[in-house]
Amino acid sequence: MSVTRIPKQLTIMSAKATTGVGTPQLVNDFKNIQLSLTSQTSANFTAKIQGSFAAPESAPNFAAAASATNPWFFVNSWDLSDITTNVTGATGYAATGTDIVKGILVNTDALVWLNVSITAISAGSVNATAVIYNNE
Repeated sequence: MSVTRIPKQLTIMSAKATTGVGTPQLVNDFKNIQLSLTSQTSANFTAKIQGSFAAPESAPNFAAAASATNPWFFVNSWDLSDITTNVTGATGYAATGTDIVKGILVNTDALVWLNVSITAISAGSVNATAVIYNNE
């Protein structure tokens, strides 16, 4: 029996109160990725999931513009509180003065790197943790 069903938690950001990106996480060895996105202190922000197929030896610079030499993109996902809600990567998840606790299913087909970008934050702070596992 394989032990890969035991989820691994990777912190992308913790109490981030400024715009910018979190810590890129290497996720290529895992089939399933879910993201826990939470906020505190009446947060007002937008969070967008970032991904890349770049080689595992070196993460792209998620803070810089995407390009042929810095390949990354916004990732499509689903809000687990309403699985029929498909969230476009470029749109992301927003909080407008009310804190959120979101479980998010990330589209992981061949994803190598995962990150989260915070834009337009004007209050509060954000936490993002990836939960990764295989179904073997």
